[in-house]
Amino acid sequence: MGKLMFGWDDKITCIEPVGVKGENDEPLCLAYRTSKLFVGAGVYLKDEGYVLGDPGKKDLYYPWPDEAQVTKWQSAELLPDPLPAYSIPLVEYAFAYSLWIIIAVMVAWAVAKSALTKRRQQRDALIPVHFGPPTVVTEGDRFISETVKAMLQPHEQLQHQAFALRDAEEISHIYFVALTSQRLILISSKRKFRGLVFENQGVEEVPRAQIADVKESSYELTFTLTTGGQFPLVVPASEKDFSNQKAFVRDVPRLLGAAKAVGPVVQVA
Repeated sequence: MGKLMFGWDDKITCIEPVGVKGENDEPLCLAYRTSKLFVGAGVYLKDEGYVLGDPGKKDLYYPWPDEAQVTKWQSAELLPDPLPAYSIPLVEYAFAYSLWIIIAVMVAWAVAKSALTKRRQQRDALIPVHFGPPTVVTEGDRFISETVKAMLQPHEQLQHQAFALRDAEEISHIYFVALTSQRLILISSKRKFRGLVFENQGVEEVPRAQIADVKESSYELTFTLTTGGQFPLVVPASEKDFSNQKAFVRDVPRLLGAAKAVGPVVQVA
């Protein structure tokens, strides 16, 4: 992991050797000096112009002499005449302004992500609300369906199911989530090195009457309770192991949100 940097950092870049010697008779080079300001990452670069550098010690340099001394050394062929031009590499500018680049990329990503989410939500809104039952194809589908069906009360129906996380950063603790006609059921489990553990390691239940609203953004659902509390569920979009991820994200907010959907049950063949 990269180390955060703070304050000014000088860099001496040699252009070519010169005949001028240092205080200890060490050989010097014609060089230029740059100063970068860091606040965690780079925010500014200043071109400090020519200096006399020590090729053996990158952080040692002598300030550029006055014009009279430069002319004298050029006449003695100790300095090139004219002085060669130099240009600071683009990578140096990128490093020096990296904080602004990071911020710009983050803003661009957020804008693009928001636009993609909005387009998907608009497209999903045109699809009729699905009231269940969920598709059962994979091992994961069967585990959730069979586990939840064993918990159903008389006249209670399974409508949607998915694999979810409470936090995108906490991937070891997972949930198998189901929405029934009466409640939201969260079955706790965990992830091991070889994959998900299909076990019921604890159940949480939220009656539908206690869910005041559900908002979705980038496959993260935020449930607001009538008590005023909230909790998130992150629903991965991949349907490789679970067939109902997208349907869960699309329809649960419409079934439980402030503007709840009404309509006939849509069965899956």
